[in-house]
Amino acid sequence: MTRQRSAPPPEQTRTRSDQARPAPGAGTLAVLALAWLAAVFGSARHTLGVAPRIDLLVLTQAVLALPAVIAATLLAGAATGLAALDLAARRAPAALARWVRLAVAATAGAIVGGVAAAAPALGYPDLPSLAAICGAIAGAGLLGGALAGVLPRTVTAAAATGTLAVFLVGLAVGLFDGDLLDLFGAGESAESVTTANAWVRLTTSLVAGVAAGVAGYAYLRRRSGLRWPAYLMAGSAPGALVLLAEVLTRIGGARLFHLVSQASPHDATVLGLLQTARVNRALTVLFAGGLVALVWFGRTLKPPLAKEAETTQAEETAQAEGTARAEGAEANGTQDN
Repeated sequence: MTRQRSAPPPEQTRTRSDQARPAPGAGTLAVLALAWLAAVFGSARHTLGVAPRIDLLVLTQAVLALPAVIAATLLAGAATGLAALDLAARRAPAALARWVRLAVAATAGAIVGGVAAAAPALGYPDLPSLAAICGAIAGAGLLGGALAGVLPRTVTAAAATGTLAVFLVGLAVGLFDGDLLDLFGAGESAESVTTANAWVRLTTSLVAGVAAGVAGYAYLRRRSGLRWPAYLMAGSAPGALVLLAEVLTRIGGARLFHLVSQASPHDATVLGLLQTARVNRALTVLFAGGLVALVWFGRTLKPPLAKEAETTQAEETAQAEGTARAEGAEANGTQDN
């Protein structure tokens, strides 16, 4: 007797098909993410200078630049891993088992992380805790690539699109920060400036979350067959990536943060406020992005009664058209007789 192999469950089949689904524009996303990474490194180099003397000012500037560098490396690793997966799938689609996908994407992300980590290692060899900083940057690239190998490719591409949108919102906020503070009532007193700054951070975080949700939905809306979990993941993933980058920043820059905090109680307070603001922003983007993506996806759904009504109306319209044609043909036949 021969045993018949049972078919895989529908959910498992759907997961495999989602994993194998190509991600249009993966190469473009990789180019944009790498360009953003290069821009972030260029900005950090412009701020720190070339081979500077390591003092408190340089340490403070490095602390402020590190979160953006790690977040950009995480995104670039994910986008490059996604592009490598698409390229490998085109050349050998049958060979892309689960572990092969993970290996290809993680390798691509590790290359990006290694190149990114080489920049501070070569440019600032006297920076304290340099090994930990470079390790965090390299780990960000590797982790981004690994995520691209684990998650469905379309969801990863949508998440990368949303993360780029979040970064662009942050760039705009940085360019118009003074105008935004004035808009929210910042005056001469420290209290008014603090209140206005809190409103600016909350408002811009919500705007970034909305941008992440809309961008993720816009990427997935033409991908048929995807259900609401894909939209939820795509909308909330940018916030999760920023939050993950914050974790890597605190691990890799722990000693650097400690050195700057020891300089004065004021510096320690400011660093604590900045860290809290980054975490709050990431959480706001995570929840707002997921909610917005789900709401936009829900607008495309129709209730069962509405679907039945449309089907019934279409059938009645087709039947009426068929009756009209038959009556017209019969009338023409009568006239001919």
